[in-house]
Amino acid sequence: MADATADWRAALTVMSDAFIAGNNQRGEELLSLALDGGAPWDVATSTVAQALSARRASAGVLSADVPLPS
Repeated sequence: MADATADWRAALTVMSDAFIAGNNQRGEELLSLALDGGAPWDVATSTVAQALSARRASAGVLSADVPLPS
């Protein structure tokens, strides 16, 4: 069972890297692979959210002079 956990954790790591790099198609494929491999939904989706947030932060989408929607 430890090998199965390692498999989905590895898939989530590579998935996160793909989303951060802006390769959403590959990230989505790896998300499916991780979920099919037994990754818990909450772990997988929070990893996606963190990766997308990191991508946006590195792209400067939320700069200080752009107001946030209210």
